[in-house]
Amino acid sequence: MRNINKITNIFDLYYTDKITREERLTMLKNTISIEDFNEAISLLEDTKSLDDVQNVILTGWLLNCFNPSNEEALRRLLLLNFHNSHEDIIDLFQTMWNNSTENIPILLKALKNIPEYLEDDDFKYPYIRKIIYAIGAQPHPESLLALEKLASETNDTEIKKLALHQLEKRKELGR
Repeated sequence: MRNINKITNIFDLYYTDKITREERLTMLKNTISIEDFNEAISLLEDTKSLDDVQNVILTGWLLNCFNPSNEEALRRLLLLNFHNSHEDIIDLFQTMWNNSTENIPILLKALKNIPEYLEDDDFKYPYIRKIIYAIGAQPHPESLLALEKLASETNDTEIKKLALHQLEKRKELGR
């Protein structure tokens, strides 16, 4: 928890206007190593703190710290609802961690477990679209099979449309 606290303390200084954005970045670079970041990510699900999750995830983006050792912890965190960083985590599965069929069942569970803050249709379907894109980015043929199954089994016409569109795009791209 020490590393989460270090990150949170730096963000608290920034949020209370005691340091600038540039000073926050400098302090993070000088204080948080990749090992510190990895430890912080691995402990996030135990903190049950929305702010801690936001601060650590943002640190990962700011310092470009995300790496394969974070994947499993973020799989678990994606399915928890005490935070509001689900879209950021999905982005990582689409762009960085898109080489494991083990991600597909987690992404499908995320599709069925929409966090309360994203339940309104204005937020829900853009989030679902991101999940479907992340599924499509995973290895083939498993991702294509998952999208085909999703499209055939869902009763939600918007999800069916998004899954079929992603299938078409992936096949068009030869991926």
